[in-house]
Amino acid sequence: MIRALRNIWENDFFKNVATLISGTTFAQAFSIVIYIFLSRIYTVEDFGVFGLYMNILNITIIFSTAKYELAILLPKSDRESVNLLGLSGIISVVVSLLLLLIVIPFNGQICKLLGNEELSTWLYFIPLSTLLVGLFTSFRNYSNREKRYKLIAGANIGQSLGNSLMKLLLGLMIAGATGLIFGVIFGQLIGFLVFFAIQIRFNRHKAGWLRLSEMRRLGKQYSLFPKYNMWQGLINNFSGALPVFIFSSFFSTAIAGIYTFGYMILYRPVSLVANAFYQVMFQRFVEKQHQEAYILDEVKLFIKRTFQVLIIPFILMGFFAPQVFGFIFGSDWVEAGRYAQILLPWIFMVSLVMPLSFIPDLYKKQRVAMIIDGIKMVARLAGLVVGVITDSVYLGLILYSGLSTLVISYSLIWYIRLVKSHPPAGNAESILKSSNG
Repeated sequence: MIRALRNIWENDFFKNVATLISGTTFAQAFSIVIYIFLSRIYTVEDFGVFGLYMNILNITIIFSTAKYELAILLPKSDRESVNLLGLSGIISVVVSLLLLLIVIPFNGQICKLLGNEELSTWLYFIPLSTLLVGLFTSFRNYSNREKRYKLIAGANIGQSLGNSLMKLLLGLMIAGATGLIFGVIFGQLIGFLVFFAIQIRFNRHKAGWLRLSEMRRLGKQYSLFPKYNMWQGLINNFSGALPVFIFSSFFSTAIAGIYTFGYMILYRPVSLVANAFYQVMFQRFVEKQHQEAYILDEVKLFIKRTFQVLIIPFILMGFFAPQVFGFIFGSDWVEAGRYAQILLPWIFMVSLVMPLSFIPDLYKKQRVAMIIDGIKMVARLAGLVVGVITDSVYLGLILYSGLSTLVISYSLIWYIRLVKSHPPAGNAESILKSSNG
């Protein structure tokens, strides 16, 4: 085990990932400490409202860039990447305005559908959050293209610290979910401003490259992203939001809040590491595709090393999650630990698969990836429906987690087969050009 860890740190690829992660480690640790206090300031119902807000946002952000932010890394030409960045930004503004036009007349119907009237006020902030996230992810991907990992880490730190501190301060001053939601919005704003300030400072001259005609051309060239990736993302994020929507509608806001808390505490550190790997691997493998190099060995190495590092912590959490939650966050959150315990197999597979989720993009297999996520959504919904029919949150979660684990495991096997069946034969840019086939 020690030798395996030593091999990890001696590998240049993992050093790059470590550079990206190290900048946010303190912020994430700080946010976990803050949650010790937040768990005693906010109620389970507050976290239920917060969970509804975040899961609605997770759906709307799929449309915020039409997934063109993923294409920013692909062109060889920096001029084309800048225009893709501009295209993503314009789409974010337009989508946010359209969302506002939807929220204003249909606010009451949305709240009624989700079974929570307290959500009404916060729906008006969804367009703003959607805009900020769209701009943040677009700038992050362009920074990733430039290998500005310190900038990405700085933006993540600003977002995390701003989020956590605002939640704590407002939680001490105002009752309800206000602090939780405003904390997220404030963190999103800080993260975006960090990217914007640095990019304007160093790349201001590139603004002259922006052309609407070029954006339209690139929009057509990379049309597979809105055609498949956007709908795949919608399916995936909607299926991820199903527990909160269904628990709030058929059980209670408190149950939704307990699930939200358990999921967030478990998923945040995993998401941090997985996203760091995703960003570095995406950039690295696109570069290798441009060089017509084979990536199978690195994919296998990543899976092996990640499994070695995570298996023991996940096993320990599997045995002691309720006790850990109760000790750290208080007795009111032991149930959240039980929910987290059930979700562990799924989260473990996410940690292996999420960093490799760009592989279908490299080989123009977005349609198949979308179908797989569609199957996963139907399976998840079926599992939760069984839980509703039997009036058992536990059974619904067990089926949700188990079926998710099976489908994601298949995705991992499929990714490996894709890489094996596609030896170098041209660059990623030509592979990803739009086609009708």
